[in-house]
Amino acid sequence: MTTTQSQSSNHDAIKSLTALRHEADSFINPNQLDRQQIQLTATEYSPLVANQLLQNKFFDVNQIHEANIELRFELIAIQQQLDQLSDQALTLKLKQLVSSIEYTINQYRTLIDKESSVIFVSQIIMFTFVALSALFLLFYCRHCIVRPLNKLEENVYSISNHHFNVDFIESNNEVGFLSTGLKSMSEELESLITAMQKKVFDKKTELETANESIQFLFTISQTLSTVKLTHPIIIEALNALAKQTNLSKLCLELVNGVEIDSDYGCATRDSRSNKRIPIMINGEPFGYLNYIQATPMSENTSIIVSFSSLLARALYQEEYSLQEQKLLLMDERGVIARELHDSIAQALSFLKIQCAVLNRQIDADSEKNDVKESVSNIKEAVGDAYVQLRSLLSTFRLNISESDFKEAVLVMISQLQKQTTAKIQLGDFESNFQTHANQHIHLLQIIREAMVNAMKHANCSNIIVNCVIIDQKVIISIIDDGIGIKEKPGKDNHYGIEIMNQRAAELNAKLEIKNLPLGTEIKLIFEI
Repeated sequence: MTTTQSQSSNHDAIKSLTALRHEADSFINPNQLDRQQIQLTATEYSPLVANQLLQNKFFDVNQIHEANIELRFELIAIQQQLDQLSDQALTLKLKQLVSSIEYTINQYRTLIDKESSVIFVSQIIMFTFVALSALFLLFYCRHCIVRPLNKLEENVYSISNHHFNVDFIESNNEVGFLSTGLKSMSEELESLITAMQKKVFDKKTELETANESIQFLFTISQTLSTVKLTHPIIIEALNALAKQTNLSKLCLELVNGVEIDSDYGCATRDSRSNKRIPIMINGEPFGYLNYIQATPMSENTSIIVSFSSLLARALYQEEYSLQEQKLLLMDERGVIARELHDSIAQALSFLKIQCAVLNRQIDADSEKNDVKESVSNIKEAVGDAYVQLRSLLSTFRLNISESDFKEAVLVMISQLQKQTTAKIQLGDFESNFQTHANQHIHLLQIIREAMVNAMKHANCSNIIVNCVIIDQKVIISIIDDGIGIKEKPGKDNHYGIEIMNQRAAELNAKLEIKNLPLGTEIKLIFEI
């Protein structure tokens, strides 16, 4: 910049000196010496020459400096001696001044050429420096900015796809700091995701184990509750438990002394490592599960405890079922005894009395008509007893395999229809209610007894059985179109009515018998 400014000032100096030279040339002609104009010109250009002497140059300007001083002195001398010099001397002075001006101009031009060379070399150096700087910046940007940024972009994409094993470029600039932060974040994310995956895997394994245990317990529950509980079934369940919980030995020890061993062997005799879980029924121990773990780490106490609860429930149900069967058997025996007492026993008692009367009549030599009447009564009683016995046998052989109440009634009607000419049919019949087995038997036998009485005593053509449900009450009615029932029925009909009343009482039901304008209606009402 200094050299360029110096050149500009040098050109200005040359321009001023050239103008001074032209002025001096114009004054050299002796015929045109205008001393006043020369004085004005010297006064005008003398400061300019002095100013040029004050310029700072890059090169050695002592010669120019000296030339400027000499030229200035010449101008001052001409200016001071202007009035004293002759025209010839003044012309000579002017010629010398022109020569000094030419010398000075040449010195300035030489300086300008040198400075131009310097400027050209400086421009080349500057261009080379700029080019090298541009190449350096390009290399630096590509190596230290673009390539790390592209690598960071690739790493971000890999991290977003959960691929954390990536390389990060290390540098001391802002990109390096960003890379270091991203690397730290990646390591933390990898640690968190790995820990989360481990927790998910552990939870999945735990859930699979729990599901397997639940499935096992459900299967055992189904097996123990849907089949009759026998020793082979219990042994199969024990084997399944030992396999599921990795037991080396397992057996069931009941308090009554019975011991059921699994195929893995009994753990009762090994008291050192034997573990026992009680099987409780109604707060009392019914038995114990004795087992030995195959390895100390395979503890599955919760499954074994749950299994013991399922086994206790199955044993309790089996015990309850046996007790219920015993009670039902005792009840049925009581029913048979009552039926025999109310029918066959009374008929035989009547026959015994008739036999006694017949013996007296024979001993008293009674009339033949009385004897024949007694024999006829005995014959009729024997026939009634036989009929009642057949009826009881049919009642006790009544098939109640049908679980649906309506289907069971239809089966019973089909059996009785063969014994009568009266038409037996269903009317309005609903069967969407639940009954116990004992209630089921009583209902069927009450209906059967009512139909048998109608068949025997009503002299009817039609018998209709209805069953409706009103306000949580089941109303069963048997209607015939016979002769009706007497206010004081005979002994045969009285037995049937008494039996129906007893069964209704056991059902906590109400039995109503009434005459219709045509026939009889027997109605049974009980709450569900």
